[in-house]
Amino acid sequence: MVFRSARAISSIVIVVFLALLALGTSSYAQQTTGQLLISSGFNPIAATTPEMMRRLMSFPANQFLLRHKGSRSYYVYADPSGCTCAYVGSVAAMDKYRASFGALPADSCLPAAFRTPSRT
Repeated sequence: MVFRSARAISSIVIVVFLALLALGTSSYAQQTTGQLLISSGFNPIAATTPEMMRRLMSFPANQFLLRHKGSRSYYVYADPSGCTCAYVGSVAAMDKYRASFGALPADSCLPAAFRTPSRT
């Protein structure tokens, strides 16, 4: 009977450990993306007002958008669930990010991920 109880406890410990490991992995991946973006030259802009939050939520989450302002191009990467911010970077910052990351995250590689909206 003691053996059965010890086996049940060890099973519970293993399940809890695996659940914590899975939760920690997604958080680590998000931190890594943010750290890579910042080290590549992207600037995080926190959504600190309701208007900024509405603007952040208007962008597709975790995808790069190519935007234009005048003759300058820049990229926006919205992260509403992680840092509640948008990372904004130049074309040079994106080139550095691509070089350091090796490839874009899977959810950013969709054909629609790079968009040039009609309005700036």
